[in-house]
Amino acid sequence: MIVSRSRWLLLCSLVLLACCSANVDEPERKLKILGVFGHPGRSHFIVFKSLLEELARRGHELTVISYFPRTEKAKAEEPLSNYKDISLVTEELNMFVNIVDLHVISHSHYRLILDMLWMSQLVQLACDAGLKNPRVKEFVAAGEKFDLVITESFNTRCFFALFHQQEVPVIEISTLQLLPWVYADLGLSSEASYKPSIGSRSPRPMNFWQRMWNVFADVFMTVVVKTVFYRIDQNLIEKYYSGGVPKLKEMSSNTSLMLVNTHFSLHGPQPYPPNVVEVGGLHISPKINPLPQDIKKFLDEAHEGVLYFNFGSMVKTSTIPEDKLTVLLNVLASLPRKVIWKWETDDLPMKPNNVLVKKWLPQFDILNHPNVKCYFGHGGLLGLSEGVYSGVPMVLMPFYGDQHLNAMAAKARGVAEIVEFTELNEQNLRHALDEVFNNTKYRENARRLSKAFRDRPATPLQTAVWWTEYIGRGNGLPYVKSEASSLPWYVRNLVDVMAAFAAMGLVTLYAIYWVSKRLLCGRKKTKADANHYANSKKKN
Repeated sequence: MIVSRSRWLLLCSLVLLACCSANVDEPERKLKILGVFGHPGRSHFIVFKSLLEELARRGHELTVISYFPRTEKAKAEEPLSNYKDISLVTEELNMFVNIVDLHVISHSHYRLILDMLWMSQLVQLACDAGLKNPRVKEFVAAGEKFDLVITESFNTRCFFALFHQQEVPVIEISTLQLLPWVYADLGLSSEASYKPSIGSRSPRPMNFWQRMWNVFADVFMTVVVKTVFYRIDQNLIEKYYSGGVPKLKEMSSNTSLMLVNTHFSLHGPQPYPPNVVEVGGLHISPKINPLPQDIKKFLDEAHEGVLYFNFGSMVKTSTIPEDKLTVLLNVLASLPRKVIWKWETDDLPMKPNNVLVKKWLPQFDILNHPNVKCYFGHGGLLGLSEGVYSGVPMVLMPFYGDQHLNAMAAKARGVAEIVEFTELNEQNLRHALDEVFNNTKYRENARRLSKAFRDRPATPLQTAVWWTEYIGRGNGLPYVKSEASSLPWYVRNLVDVMAAFAAMGLVTLYAIYWVSKRLLCGRKKTKADANHYANSKKKN
């Protein structure tokens, strides 16, 4: 009896030990990750920065090619020995900060063509400078191997040449709503019937003519990029890295995962396959930092409410034409509340007494101050996402790129008023500000939208990290990518099937017509013969 009990206890102990052993997680595999970001826009890199640094904190080894290496201050505050920078900064091409001159912003009827020409020049400039960079050439020649590549989905596909030989999963990150030419690579339909294109600047919802223009803008931009831009990229690739580099179209179709800096609460829902994941607000940290003392004092004492005015990191507000500046100053001076304004120079002529100007402002921390009641911005997605997250209603003045698209989305959600730069005058600006400050529906809508934007099963950063590691663990193309991405456009959109149905319908109609005609002719002939026979009989 005692022996049996001992054996039973031993057996239970072994089973318990086996169960415990099975529940012990195996050590997480540390990935060797290459990040390639060839666009010199600072606002774009801010989106990637939070993900890259978090991956490094989790022990993954990163090599990052970009125009934005970690600063000495950042390294001192948080040393990340497993984060290595390869800087693209040269005298020829530096980072894009405060470079957009408002005197040269185009509002022509041909702006779609002009925008594509400007983007073409930017593509050539960024690709030429990046591909011939001696540090980049040295890196490619070294032939270092990686487990995963992260890159941007924008206008620098030429940088695919740096990692095409790796034969590892590729993750792309779009800092804005997906661009029209990316849809085919992912096997998506454009949904142009209800989703405004970045090129059309159509409102939501669209009428018939706006939908026609929206489809045209989508197709036009896609054709130009897939032909002209890809040809420019391919020529530069072959110029600096000749031999064995596949076509860009082939390389672009091998993306395993697309992270998109949007959220359905703002831009509206869209059917995405599993490998397209929305991470809108990826750059936003839930931590609110203490404000500089002078800004804190200014905001704390503004019990009547504050207007926060910032056109982002690329627009140089001090280049605004004199007549438009006069309008701004007159309206801001007349407001019965304080204004804090990002202004890039030391002096603002005729600065009103209620205005505080700074060359740089901690935007997210300011937007979360309870006395900030309105955000006057340009519709850039980073600032707009921070405004939505913070629940602050907005007045938006879009200038270029996706800013009109974002502004229209915010207006459709009832959290913003739009003032067009070309139509800026004291009357419409004052009306927009009065509406947002005094009509409570804007703040109520902003609070509801903020709740929907923030209410997720995981934070955008946690979501991006999980998916990155999921792809890095080998769960890539065979499992998450839509089969539609490998189909020709006419098959994916059922054009061939519709054409076959149309042909069958036409053949059927023709057959009915032919049979009906024969029957009708037969009846007429029979009747005519009968009449002829009757007439002949009468004569006889």
